[in-house]
This record gives sequence, C-alpha cells and structure tokens, in this order.
Amino acid sequence: MYGHVYHNFNRPPQSLVEQFKGLWTATLSDAMGMHGIMMPEIQPFFKGIRVLGVAFTVLNYPNDNITTHKALLMAKPGDVLVIDEGRGNYMGSFGHNMSLQARNRGVVGVVTNGHARDASMLREEEFPIYCLGSCPRQSQKVRPGAINIPVHVGGVVVSPGDIVVGDDDGVAVVPLSIAEEVLQRASDRQKMEYQQAKDIKSGKKPLEIVYGDSWVDAALKGKITEFK
Repeated sequence: MYGHVYHNFNRPPQSLVEQFKGLWTATLSDAMGMHGIMMPEIQPFFKGIRVLGVAFTVLNYPNDNITTHKALLMAKPGDVLVIDEGRGNYMGSFGHNMSLQARNRGVVGVVTNGHARDASMLREEEFPIYCLGSCPRQSQKVRPGAINIPVHVGGVVVSPGDIVVGDDDGVAVVPLSIAEEVLQRASDRQKMEYQQAKDIKSGKKPLEIVYGDSWVDAALKGKITEFK
C-alpha cells in the first residue's frame, strides 16, 4: 500500500456530520455495541478539547512523516487527519507548525497512534490532537506512505469518510455506512442518559429507568451469597 495516494473518496454530507455535535463518545460506544472506540492509550493531548469531522486517513512509514505533509496539501475543511504511524514509532510526528498549516486548510483535528511535540504551543492554541503522548524527536521525511486507504489506529480500522468524534473520554469512529443508524440510536440513548441523571438526582436508583427498581438484585440472584 505504500506509495498510493487517493485524492477522492465518499464523504458524508456536512448536515449529517453536524448532527453528531454534542454526542458523547461513551454514548456512541453504547450505540455501536462497544465497537468503534479507540483503545485508551489514544488520549487527548490536553483536556477540554473536542473534535468532530470526516476521517482523512494517512499511513506513514514508521518514524517518517513526509506523507502527513502531503496530506496537509490535500485535506479539506472539516477533515480530521487520522494517522497510522505503524509499529515501533518513537518520534514526534506532528507539531506546532504542522497544526498551523492544518488550520489554514480547515482541518479540525488529528488522531494518531504516534506522538506529538511542541506541547506547550499546541496547548496554548488549543489545536485538538489525540495521540500516545509527546516526544521531542523529529521525524524523518524520506519514505512515502499512503493516503486515504483504510488504516488501523487505536484498535479500530478507520476508512476515509468515516465520522470521527473525540472528547475527554477518547475517540469514537462511526463507519459512514451505518452513520445514520448510529446517529438515531445515540441520540435516543443520550436523551435517556439525561433523563436518568435527573431521576438519580431526585432519589431514584441508577439504571432504574432502563431495568426497573430491583434490577441489581435480580441480575445477581443465584450468583452471590449475602451475609447480614
């Protein structure tokens, strides 16, 4: 796959993407049956950021980010760069100046299984990055990778055009092929979550709205022995 660069792919309508605004990654996880959620090592580079956009995928040769630089010449407004750095990467593959170029292109964030650098400046300007952490070592710029092919980041296969959602909990990836179905499920689920929070504050039990008043004891019946 190295050396393949695809400029065009099937993109979701912007109106569909915007409907995911405000949905939590936890709710999307529930709506997708716990699928589509990146492993917890993919963390927000700093707290309080969110990202929502269309996956623009990059496969880099390990420890070489020349393909990301190519992607920054191609990405469109509303894209999220989803970058697979490969196994054994140990360099800072995305930094402050790259974030400036990304913003100039309208890129709304970066998700990668690599590392970032220039941490203080990225925090100051609040450019949304989800990654493994920071590393000051500069990447090479020699060996090409690929652009807009399926990549593997955080235990999730991400295809160009998928919808990417990030918050303080991590990153959710909604396949474009089921995006409308997931949107409906997640919207209904989140409404229920808000109602459940109100119920708990009024004195009801957690999950009572879903399973009934005595669901905990019913689920544990025959499985535990209680001593009083």
